[in-house]
Amino acid sequence: MTTPAQQFAAYIADGELRLPYRKGMDAAIQIGTLDAYAPEDIVWKRASGDGVVSALAVYHRKYDEDFAPPYNVAIVTLREGPFILSTVLDDKIAPHIGMTVVAEFDEGGRLVFAPKAGEA
Repeated sequence: MTTPAQQFAAYIADGELRLPYRKGMDAAIQIGTLDAYAPEDIVWKRASGDGVVSALAVYHRKYDEDFAPPYNVAIVTLREGPFILSTVLDDKIAPHIGMTVVAEFDEGGRLVFAPKAGEA
């Protein structure tokens, strides 16, 4: 049987951002708490992808072979409520706390965020 965390990862791998909701409830479940729920207690709904950068760190040292510095790690609070740890990609605008962003998938299929149109 697939766990809720595995199901979330499978949606991401398929290029979809879906959020878990407990059956009969209107609030989305935080991603980090997924394994506290049984798979049959969760309904998956497509997320808007809209969010706001709530926290941000920029790394200037190489900690991972896959990421050349500088790179950022951001906590994005989605419009639906849950937050996601990801990165904000854009060559023209430096990411900052309070920045409005939208979910995208990079060429490797990784969930990333980009500044929402009109963000300066």
